[in-house]
Amino acid sequence: MKTLPLLVVILLSLLVASCGFYQPRGPSYGPSLADLEEAEIPDDPMPVPQVPLDVIEDSYRAALAVANDPDTRQRILVRLADIEMARSENRQLEATEQGDYFKDAITMYEELVQLNAANAGEDGLPNNERLLYQLSKAYALGGDLRKSNEVLDQLVGKFPGSNFAAEAEFRRAEQAFSDGNYALAEKLYGEVAMKGAGTPFHMNAVYMKGWARFKLARYEEAIYSFVEVLDTTLIKGQNLEDLSNSQRNLVADTLRVSSIAFSYLDGAESITQMFAASPLVEGGQRHYQFMLYMSLGDLYLEKKRYRDSADTYRHYVKHFPTTDQAPSFSSKAIEVYNEGNFPSLILPAKEEYVRTYGINSQFWAMRDNSAHAIIRPTLKIYLDELSSYYHAKAQALESAEEPTENPVTVYLTAAELYEQYTRTFPQDARTPEMTFLMAEAFYSAGKLDSAVNAYEKVAYTYLDKKYGAEAGYAAILTMQKLMPTLPEEQRLAWQTRHINSGISFADYYPHHKEAPAVLTKAAQDIFQQGDIPRAVTIATRMTEWQPVPENSLLKTSWLILAHSRFDLKEYDAAEISYRKVLEYMEANDPDREQVVERIAASMYRSSEQQIAGGDKAGAITRLLAIRDISPGSEAAISGQYDAANYMMELKQWQQAELTLLDFRKRYPDNKLVATIPAKLAVIYQESEQWGKAAGVLEDMAANSSDPNMRRQSKYLSAELYEKSGRTADAIAQYRDYANNYPEPFDIATEARAKLVELYGKTGDSSKRNYWLQKLIDEDKRAGSKSTPRSRYLAASASIKFANDDFSRYSAIKLTLPLKNSLKKKKSALDKTLASYKNVLDFGVAEFSTEANHRIGTIYAQLSKDLMNSQRPKGLDDLALEQYEILLEEQAYPFEEKAIELLEANSARSQSGIYDDWVKRSFEELAKLLPARYGKKETRLESSDAIY
Repeated sequence: MKTLPLLVVILLSLLVASCGFYQPRGPSYGPSLADLEEAEIPDDPMPVPQVPLDVIEDSYRAALAVANDPDTRQRILVRLADIEMARSENRQLEATEQGDYFKDAITMYEELVQLNAANAGEDGLPNNERLLYQLSKAYALGGDLRKSNEVLDQLVGKFPGSNFAAEAEFRRAEQAFSDGNYALAEKLYGEVAMKGAGTPFHMNAVYMKGWARFKLARYEEAIYSFVEVLDTTLIKGQNLEDLSNSQRNLVADTLRVSSIAFSYLDGAESITQMFAASPLVEGGQRHYQFMLYMSLGDLYLEKKRYRDSADTYRHYVKHFPTTDQAPSFSSKAIEVYNEGNFPSLILPAKEEYVRTYGINSQFWAMRDNSAHAIIRPTLKIYLDELSSYYHAKAQALESAEEPTENPVTVYLTAAELYEQYTRTFPQDARTPEMTFLMAEAFYSAGKLDSAVNAYEKVAYTYLDKKYGAEAGYAAILTMQKLMPTLPEEQRLAWQTRHINSGISFADYYPHHKEAPAVLTKAAQDIFQQGDIPRAVTIATRMTEWQPVPENSLLKTSWLILAHSRFDLKEYDAAEISYRKVLEYMEANDPDREQVVERIAASMYRSSEQQIAGGDKAGAITRLLAIRDISPGSEAAISGQYDAANYMMELKQWQQAELTLLDFRKRYPDNKLVATIPAKLAVIYQESEQWGKAAGVLEDMAANSSDPNMRRQSKYLSAELYEKSGRTADAIAQYRDYANNYPEPFDIATEARAKLVELYGKTGDSSKRNYWLQKLIDEDKRAGSKSTPRSRYLAASASIKFANDDFSRYSAIKLTLPLKNSLKKKKSALDKTLASYKNVLDFGVAEFSTEANHRIGTIYAQLSKDLMNSQRPKGLDDLALEQYEILLEEQAYPFEEKAIELLEANSARSQSGIYDDWVKRSFEELAKLLPARYGKKETRLESSDAIY
């Protein structure tokens, strides 16, 4: 350290002395320069040489000796007086005993004042105000305050606008305050304050004016002055840390004395009322107002007025609940309750704190993270304490014989507090534990859905090592308890969640003893929901679990896997899985038979896939193998039956016959036995065992309970008997069918036609004609049910009967007596025409042309027969000629009629009908009208020689 330069030492000494001299005699209002730590001057690379005061004085006296200008000489004399003043102050600072150190300095300043006054008039030169100030200071430092005040009065009187005047007035006010003359002090402080902030004593004056009013017990007015100090010192937006030490001390002292004043009034209520409506305080609320409440509360606490202290803090919170300072006031009140031993008030106050400032509050919502960080520590303590308290209280109420409260409500309160903790401190080390306790509280309160949410968060969000496994398992058990209570529309979603939770439990906590059982249950539930691929995945995982779980779990897992494979149509894999299930079943297990049946069903379905793939032979072998593992199962029964069918498709007739006969023997009471005769009938037909086939069908016709089956079997047996050459049996079956099954009409018609055919073969004309007539009669009776086939057969039968009549008609010769034979002929004619008319009524072209032709030939034949009839004997030539003429007249109309009918029939060729009977009509016309119809075709021949 280097020694300070002389001038710096002098100036510092003057400044320190000045500050010490003007320090208020009342309460401290802030630090002075004397409070500062000693300044340390750094080494100067170009140090100024230190000059003692004596050397400086000598220099000024040497200058005075040669100075002629009065103004210069006056200035040098002032410098010499200041040097003496500085030397006096140094001697006083270094002295160890009382002495008159300022005598020479006083003398020099008095001489200068008198000299200036003499040279410049009564008021003296303008710099006299400084000389008077220095003189007053010298008197004060020398201990002569009366003289000092007289000089100050002189200074104020002569130089009222001087800066030194303000200090002078302030020193006068200080003296009045020190003397206990508070009214005068208030007046003088007020005059200094009125000079404005331009003077360095303004703020001290305002502050001390408040003290003077305080001493006069005018507390509200005193507070007005203190508020002015705070308004000026505490600029909005600044923190206390931004103030200088002296300013901070001034604020602290102002708050302290203000608190005392408010305590003499109505305490916190006085603060509120003053800033709300008092005319003494302009501008309403202040940004620093909270400091007044805090200072007042602290004052009460210092005096051990605990209730008043806490009430003050709470009063602030009540009136300013959303300010940034409100939480600290609330926590201060709780501290006071604790310190003052008010246990009954602590818990409600902490609850109020959480409610007012916690994460669910409006206060919290209005602030950012930096503000949250301030209150989080307190919230953490209170939430922990409150949640633990209510949880323990709920447990006690639950176990009490006569609880004073509903434990459910208390559990919910605990849960809500736990929940606030977890949301307020999501990253805290204790959050998983608090979440678990929240889940426990929700569970105890019956809020199972909320409990599940919390348990799963512990288990799968936090993955907490201490509580995770327990929470994960608890979530599963809680969901199992919850789901039966839910409406159907909600249950499915929870079932899915239960499944996912179980899988997560097995994923994250595989070493938990319940993990295999939980995963198995998840696989079951997945299967029941129909998510088969996922069920396969989970069940497969269980079958591979290590260490190997107990048999019951493996049995269930393999069973799920088997069912799933079956549903996925993976039947071979399903069969393998079902066989694995058997490995974990006791011989007397009641479910064993069902599993065996499922194996059989898998084999059966597998054979279906073989069929679809074209491997019928392999499918037959697999179907028949089902009998070996499950002889009486439905699959075995269906398998053998289907095997026979596939054998038939493969035309393995002998094997199919044996398999069906074995089936009938094994399962005589099975309903499928009733279908075997039909299949045997097919087999016998395909293997050309017509008689056997007919016999089977005859049995079916006799024994089937199905009327339609009986009918069909009857007809088919007739056909097969016919085919086997057993005509009598065929006729019996056709006849039985025709007599008993008129419907369907078309098949009954065919049966009658078959009887006509077979009786024709046997030569039984009578019975043949009977069934021919049946064809005619039944077709006429059928009405709208008549078919082209039935009409054809009826027309065919009719033409047969008509031709028979025609033959009988043609056989009748006209003999004498002509009248008798002609009558007989005419009768046969009418019958024949009627028969052919019946044929025409059926409208079948094939037989209509024949009928028309026959009718035409009938008339032509009659004409010819008349002309060829016997002549009477004994007629002369004239009579014979006349007889001939008469015959011609009789025969001619018949010939004309024949021509007309034959021409009509031949005209059908123009419509595209030209069958044998139309052709015959043309031939007959050629005989009757050779000129028209007997011409030969002339062909025009040409030559290609030209080419």
